[in-house]
Amino acid sequence: MFDKKTLPLIILLAILIFAWFPLLQWLGIYTPAPPKTEQPTTAQQDTTEVAQQPAPETTATKPAAPVDTTLEPPKTAKALLEQLADTVAVDTIEIKTNKYTVMLSNDGGGPLSLLLSQYHYRDSTDIQMLPHAERATPDAVFAGGTLSSSTLRYHSSLRAGEYDATRDTIDLEYRYNDPSSDGAIIKRYRFYPNEYHYDFTLEIHQPSEMGLERSYQMMWNTPLGVTEPQAETDYRAMEVVAMMSGSRETLDDYKDNQLNQSLQGYTDWAGVRSRYFAAVLIPRGREGDAAIGKGFKRKVTLPDGDKVEQRELIGGIEMSFANVVSFADSFTVFVGPLDYNLMSEYHVGLQDMLGIGTTPFVGWLIKPFAIAVMWLLPRMYDVIPNYGLVIILFALLVKIVTMPLSMKSFKSMNAMRELQPKMEELKQKYKKDPQALQRETMKLYKQHGVNPVSGCLPMLPQMPLFFAMFSVFRSTILLRNAPFFWYFDDLSRGASGFTDPYIALVIVMIVAQFVSQRLTMPSTQQNKSLMMLMPVFMGFLFYRLSAGLILYWTSFSAFSLLDWLAFKRKAMGTPQPAGVAGTSAQVIEEATPKPNPNPRPSRRNRKSRKK
Repeated sequence: MFDKKTLPLIILLAILIFAWFPLLQWLGIYTPAPPKTEQPTTAQQDTTEVAQQPAPETTATKPAAPVDTTLEPPKTAKALLEQLADTVAVDTIEIKTNKYTVMLSNDGGGPLSLLLSQYHYRDSTDIQMLPHAERATPDAVFAGGTLSSSTLRYHSSLRAGEYDATRDTIDLEYRYNDPSSDGAIIKRYRFYPNEYHYDFTLEIHQPSEMGLERSYQMMWNTPLGVTEPQAETDYRAMEVVAMMSGSRETLDDYKDNQLNQSLQGYTDWAGVRSRYFAAVLIPRGREGDAAIGKGFKRKVTLPDGDKVEQRELIGGIEMSFANVVSFADSFTVFVGPLDYNLMSEYHVGLQDMLGIGTTPFVGWLIKPFAIAVMWLLPRMYDVIPNYGLVIILFALLVKIVTMPLSMKSFKSMNAMRELQPKMEELKQKYKKDPQALQRETMKLYKQHGVNPVSGCLPMLPQMPLFFAMFSVFRSTILLRNAPFFWYFDDLSRGASGFTDPYIALVIVMIVAQFVSQRLTMPSTQQNKSLMMLMPVFMGFLFYRLSAGLILYWTSFSAFSLLDWLAFKRKAMGTPQPAGVAGTSAQVIEEATPKPNPNPRPSRRNRKSRKK
């Protein structure tokens, strides 16, 4: 397959690739970055860029609007809190399930901390879904921001302390009684041992006596934090998403880097997401009337000097209520990983939070492949507990399934390669008559039974699978912190630069694709340029993408060489009838220089003969 000059170069290149980073580390030029213990949300801001941003009062963590004095509410949230400060003591309750540990306070009547026990930062601490929480979450906001349920102080049904919900459910009730009326606000929670959600009910008695009218906004009012080492990719994935009348909607209408958007219509759920985690409010019993998205984006400088576009977003649902004596709205609050199979069990389209299958025009074609991949990979992992090996095996399975298509493609390309000299003759003969050239070219194709497009058509069915793999590895949490071997301890991330060990996978991908193209593509002048540029171009596009995707594409290119060898062996052993093109035996035979049986005498010899 390789000549004596090429093989040593390839071996030397492979040795350099995998010895490069240990050599740099030994020389003291490269030092592996230690695990980050701080979340990038605590980064210092670039003062030259943040100075142009709006004042902090407009950020997502502040009240949505000032007090509207025209409404003349009987009590503001601040006044109510001052009245109760001396009568209700502040206490906290910690409830531990098998999925998370949540800390709640009666000052706000809800969670102030929620740690996912099965997912961790790089320093092995639990993922915090309420980073830097200023108030209890979720929060019911009434009267255009005049009254916020998270600013009140409640009486708790449980004593302060720690509670174990790893075996049985635990119910908790917070109750606020309005001191100037018969009104009351009641919050009820139910926590389950093995679920990433909890039940939440908001019950209001005598809302009109407390100045609460028409509607309120149920908000996830604490922005999600960065959980990944590459903060830029995490921030880029953050968005407010809602399911409205069965359609996935993204609230991303920023104006001057501020988000303050409301989409009117029946709302099945709404929430916020980062790259791998989400917090979603799902109304039960009735739908919401609108989806709400608020927040901002701005340039910040991280402690390591990188500048990224930070996003802090909150989202929620608007719920209306008539002039009633009391009402109660129930919600399922999902706080957990972006796991397609897990989220599909809620039967409300929650899995669409991942955004798989939303690509314009072709999303409907990609989605079935993506679902199949997300179903198959975890089951293969149960047998082979290494996602790197799982991806390699998966690429082999795909190559075996698509082998008939590859064989057909190789046959067509071989036929085109054999016809290349005759096509060059036609180009010279009819270079001044394009119509005649096209006519004679098609006649040549028909005479030898060659379809010029058939070399590419067998590859088309493989493209939806490739784009499905891209969608899966970009969104799913399957590969997060999934080790492969050596330096490659996280298949979900890509190379951060040319000194990052992960660049080695990109180099291997470029070499594998180059060798594959060199052996399988017709050797024309145009293809030679393509064979040189395409692998490098793909490497430039891929190097910051998921290492799992790069490993898949590298494995697929390497297994294409096995396809070629199988085709070559089959073609060598198959007798070829005269006049039929398309075998590797003919290609090799025609590519071998042969002595001319009737050599033309040189000019000097012709002169000597005349004498």
